[in-house]
Amino acid sequence: MNQFDMMTSAVSEAEIVINAADSVATRMARLIVGRLRKVGSTYVLAALKRELSDFNAHTGKWRS
Repeated sequence: MNQFDMMTSAVSEAEIVINAADSVATRMARLIVGRLRKVGSTYVLAALKRELSDFNAHTGKWRS
């Protein structure tokens, strides 16, 4: 296998891992609905709040 094929294979594997991580993120988000008050880290809560500020709950879309 040449270096180009190895690089292409690595990129394909990375895409598979990213898609799997996105799927897990969706599953985890479903689990934490109604449980955010149990999160012990204020840093994590602040980071979530910052990220969600770009989400419009009325339209269901993210600001670009």
